[in-house]
Amino acid sequence: MSLQIRAIAIYSKDGERRDIRFNLGVLNVVTGASKTGKSALLDIVDYCWGRTECTVAEGEIRRGVSWFAVLFDNSGEGILVARKNPGPAVKTSDEIYFQRNVDDFPDNPGAFIKNSTADGLRSRFSAILGVAENLYVPEPGATRRPLEASASQAIFFSFQGQDEIANRRLLFHRQGEERIPQAIKDTLPYFVGAMGEDHYLKQKRYEDARRRLRSLEREFTDAKALADEASGMARSLLQEAKRVGLLTLDATADTVDDVRKLLTQAAAPRTLTYAQNDDPAADLTDLEERRRRLRTELQELRDEIKDLQRLTREATDFESEAREQQARLASIGLVDVGDGGHEVCPLCDSHLSIPVPSVNEIRKSLAGLDRQLNAVRRDNPRLQGQIAELETKRTTLEADLAAVQRDITTRIADNERLRVEQDQFTEQARVAGRIGYYLENARALSSDDGLRLQIARVRAEVTELERALDQEAMEERLTTALSLVGRDLTEYAGKLQLEHGENSLRLDRKNLTVVADTVDGPLSLPQIGSGENWVGYHVAAHLALHKLFRARRRPVPAFLMLDQPSQAHYPPDRDVGEISGGEDEDQAAVARLYRLLSDYCLGQSSQMQVIVTDHVDLLLDWFRDATVERWRDGIKLVPISWLR
Repeated sequence: MSLQIRAIAIYSKDGERRDIRFNLGVLNVVTGASKTGKSALLDIVDYCWGRTECTVAEGEIRRGVSWFAVLFDNSGEGILVARKNPGPAVKTSDEIYFQRNVDDFPDNPGAFIKNSTADGLRSRFSAILGVAENLYVPEPGATRRPLEASASQAIFFSFQGQDEIANRRLLFHRQGEERIPQAIKDTLPYFVGAMGEDHYLKQKRYEDARRRLRSLEREFTDAKALADEASGMARSLLQEAKRVGLLTLDATADTVDDVRKLLTQAAAPRTLTYAQNDDPAADLTDLEERRRRLRTELQELRDEIKDLQRLTREATDFESEAREQQARLASIGLVDVGDGGHEVCPLCDSHLSIPVPSVNEIRKSLAGLDRQLNAVRRDNPRLQGQIAELETKRTTLEADLAAVQRDITTRIADNERLRVEQDQFTEQARVAGRIGYYLENARALSSDDGLRLQIARVRAEVTELERALDQEAMEERLTTALSLVGRDLTEYAGKLQLEHGENSLRLDRKNLTVVADTVDGPLSLPQIGSGENWVGYHVAAHLALHKLFRARRRPVPAFLMLDQPSQAHYPPDRDVGEISGGEDEDQAAVARLYRLLSDYCLGQSSQMQVIVTDHVDLLLDWFRDATVERWRDGIKLVPISWLR
């Protein structure tokens, strides 16, 4: 496996294409003035690898580009990945295009139709790199979850951004972000080959065996406790059997055998019955509905009786009043009709100032009263009879209501009794089941030793897998791998003439830094001064790691992208242009660095590609041969015409 980069392409809003092509297996240099877009090349590759956030700086590139594309080379196979530019002030885009077995970029971005997600893209790269199933399990007591190494972590070893390559506290790409340092530490054993390819399978087998062993041991412990004749479990079950009615309260047992016999009797199959009703709730509902209906009818009947009684009282009162009026008018029979008319008193013949009714009118009124009294006397018996009939109906309804109320009370009591019986039945069934389980396990353990033999076999399997997964052995393999890295790191530091490079150097996995072991004690990178040393140790450490990756054919991309490695000598915003490489110490240091990169690629037999973006331009033939792009005199990553 040798995954390298053939070319990077960008597309304009109008569909024009701009390519930057690289040579495989050698040093590639993109040199140019400041602010020409060199640093964006690393960000574009990082974004097209599946990074969630697009880190291309805001400016001309974000405004003028529609799509980013990278053409990878996987041992001769072209792999094209394109991602849409999210645009200014937007962090990411979910439009991703992936295609294998391609020769070149399409002429325009119209062919880019979304067919992948960022997660899917990273999974595809893991498969292309050949990342085997793996899982790093943290040490006991650690709170973080196990981590599977993938292409997401492999890419950390292939990038050194402008703000990373000269950082004395950060050695790897994105090391300053949350959780990334721990991910690098956890996956490093896999990537350097300290964790075998079958480690994951052994780990899964080990975990499965551990689970089976714990289950069998738990089963054995439970069965042993159940079968233990001296344990309190049997007598506890005996008391429960008495409580729920499976045994009589006077059942006693003096010996363990007696307890076993009583428990067998309690767990014997039996017919447990209880009072049943098809639908007690529905029956009670019908009774309550009938009670409501009877109460309504009874209330209506009572209202009707009250109305008739009120009518009878009013008739009696009228009759009494009428009789009194009749008695008063009865005196009309004593008065004769004279000539005095209405102005003369019929008794004393005196003249009346107020006219009085004539005798005929009084007699007519008296006759009307007689007729009304006769009508009242005639209707009164009928009212009394109707009241009596309604009273009979009321008595009947009250009796029916009382009967329904009794039925409701009885049904509620029956339902409660049924619930109690059902609960008792359920409790008996539960206790009988527990007793049956106890007796079954006790018999199983006492009948043979199969469970013990099974536990012994699984325990032997766990021991064998522990030996195969010996953590100490893996740490020894990791120490060996890091020793090889340290050996090459020391060699490269010597060629770069770095401070403390004459000492034995090593890669500190715990702190993710470079350490020089001096006679006065270890010195880590933050304790070593000057930007030249920081850049040099970054480059040397990554070259040493990739040498091991290539030697062991590890699933890590076979390219290394470095941005602005000369910044320790020439600030990034200072366009120094062409230098001879020997006029002063700064030029000499830069020349040594690039010479090391060039010789490194040649020594790896085309298995390693190094891509450098910088603003220096060495006047050396081998450097000019390695230069693939020279961005000066108005030449930039994004053509000016795209921004008009």
